[in-house]
Parts: sequence; C-alpha cells; structure tokens
Amino acid sequence: MRPTNSARPARSAVRFSALAALILTTSLGGVAVAQSWSAAQPSADDLRYRLSVIDAEVQQLKAQIGGAGVSSGGGTVPASGDALVRIQRLEAEISRLTGQVEELRFRIDQVSNDSTRRFGDIEFRLTELEGGDISALGQTPPVGGAPATVGTSDPGTQLATTGPEVSVSERSDLDRAIRDVQQGRFDQAEDRLRRFLNDYPRSPLESEAQFWMGESQFVRGAFQEAARSYLGGYEVDRQGPLAARNLVKLGVTLGRLGQVREACLTLNEVSNQFSSDSRAVGEAQAEAQRLGCS
Repeated sequence: MRPTNSARPARSAVRFSALAALILTTSLGGVAVAQSWSAAQPSADDLRYRLSVIDAEVQQLKAQIGGAGVSSGGGTVPASGDALVRIQRLEAEISRLTGQVEELRFRIDQVSNDSTRRFGDIEFRLTELEGGDISALGQTPPVGGAPATVGTSDPGTQLATTGPEVSVSERSDLDRAIRDVQQGRFDQAEDRLRRFLNDYPRSPLESEAQFWMGESQFVRGAFQEAARSYLGGYEVDRQGPLAARNLVKLGVTLGRLGQVREACLTLNEVSNQFSSDSRAVGEAQAEAQRLGCS
C-alpha cells in the first residue's frame, strides 16, 4: 500500500516568555522556506515509495533479459532493445528521485539547525532580561529531539509511558496536583507541582506537570509564569502527546501578554508541526482569528 504520511520538514521548537518582544523576528523564516518547498515537491515517503516501485521494476526487467538472453542451444541471443532502453530510463528516474530525497533531507537539516541556533539565542535573551546567570545556560537541544515518553493527548487522564517506567507514587502525586487545579485549589496545586518536579527530576511526566502548572498560573492571571511553564513543557517533550497543547497555550498566553505578533507566529507553528492533531489545530486557528492574525 502506498504511504500516506507526509514528511513534515520542520520540527521547530519555541522558546518564549513575557519579556520576549523580539524573540521571533526571524523565527519562521526557515520554516516558511521549507514549507513552501514541500508544498511543491513530493514528500519523503512518496519519493521512497516511488523509488521502491521503480527499483522492483528494474530488477524484474533485468531478470527477464537475463532469461531471454540464453538460446535453447546454449548460445546467447540479443536482449530486447526496448527492455534495455526501459531499464536505462528507470535507472535515470531512480537517480533523479534519489537526488530529490537528498535535497529534502538537506533542507530538513538546514531548518533544524537554524531553529536550534535561534532558540538558543531566545534562551540567552530570556535569561539575560530576567537577570539570570547566563554562564549557567547549557547547550540548546537540537530541534526534533527525544521521542515521546508518554502516550495520550488528553491532559488530565493518566498517560501511559513508552519510555522510563513511572512509579505508582509518581503518578499518584501528579494526579493529586491535577485534581487540585481542576477543583480550583491553585496555590496547593502549584506547591504540589513544584514538589513533583523537584522530587522526580527527568520524569516521563514532566511535560504533563509543566502543562498543569501553566494551566493553574493562567487561570490566576500569572501569564508570564504560565508562558514559562508551557514553554518548559513543550521543550522537555517536543514530540510528545502534550507538545501541541503546550504550544497552543503558549500562543494564547503570549496574546494575553500583548505579544500579538509572537502569539500569531506561535499559533501558526501548531498547524506546521502538528497538522494531524485536529483539536490543537482548531484551537490554534480559533485563537489566531480572535487575535486578528493574518
């Protein structure tokens, strides 16, 4: 069966805060180039499919020519000229498609590298503006990093892990904090969430904990803190089930902070990165319309 999944050329990460009025002045340049190129070109899956079909046809033709080249008396007979021409054309097509695959791979790598540098600069600016220790900044992880470690897109439900095992106490501690958020006990919820993040460093549930911290802070109107939490949740698991939700809420929060341009760019990124998540895309588009994004 022919593949239907489209290659998404840009797996961008986003690093924002309330102080980030300038952080996205060039944030989607690479993405726009890759997206427009992708719209005019076949996807990587499509190219690989076509290559496999053509290669199989070439092998079949070669086998037929090899069989036809032996006469009943043990001598050889000329191979079909049409078959040889066909093989040459197919091999030329294989070469052309291979070139397209390599070009696509190069463009993906280029966008990823540009994004990694850009978001490293964003983290630098954020730390500098907030009076933090710039020397303590680590290397920005490459865009399109570690695979997801949790397995559902619905916040508030228990997320099954596909990576490190989650202990019973770890899950129950987070669930208690989530219930506090849902029942309006925001101070208590945030205390629980801070303890969770401290007690379970590098937890597979960290993205979920950051999301709910952001939800509590957002409801309280602490938009700057909420933006930082949504951002943290997105960065810790950029391909996970909550990545799209964290990115949507980051865009919404930037809008509340008056960073409309940055909010619009962030919301547009949701459909670029998570086109298969209809819920997240719909929410991002609705918020973009509310903000008057072009």
